[in-house]
Amino acid sequence: MKIIRKWLDRTIEVFACVVMTMMVLVACWQVISRYVFNDPSTFSEELLRFSLVWLSVIGLAYVAGKSEHIALTLFLDKFPKNLVKYWNMLIQVVFILFAIYIMIIGGWKVSSNAMMQVSPVLQLSMGKVYYALPLSGVLIIVYSVMNIVDLFKAQPVKASDNEKGSLVGDKQYD
Repeated sequence: MKIIRKWLDRTIEVFACVVMTMMVLVACWQVISRYVFNDPSTFSEELLRFSLVWLSVIGLAYVAGKSEHIALTLFLDKFPKNLVKYWNMLIQVVFILFAIYIMIIGGWKVSSNAMMQVSPVLQLSMGKVYYALPLSGVLIIVYSVMNIVDLFKAQPVKASDNEKGSLVGDKQYD
């Protein structure tokens, strides 16, 4: 399981770095072509917009997989320590349901409906742009299943060791 997670993390990290580097270069080219050459680039704005969609949605899966998403822990901090594990499992199940119904099913419908629509400059099918949604949904499911397995394997921490009731392996911040 650790090998799969490590490979998946690394693949998404490389993808994000490549896309982000490409976005910076294209944005620089857009500024140079507009202000230096007085001839604005026609493809750059559209390419940046589509790249941002892919980067954001795939980044969502990556962050959810690392359990680094935004979380309100006000109530979780007040939970009895033995219920924290079950709450974290419930959160992963909600992620899976969200991924199935919104990202995969909804994303597939949006992609199918937009397949005949073509972007004006890049001449790219908009359905292909929206494929980021179902792909991200699949990644979220894979990560959530791995997170649930990790939660089952984790042993609760003794109350004297940790006052907040986290699980072994959870990150501790001072």
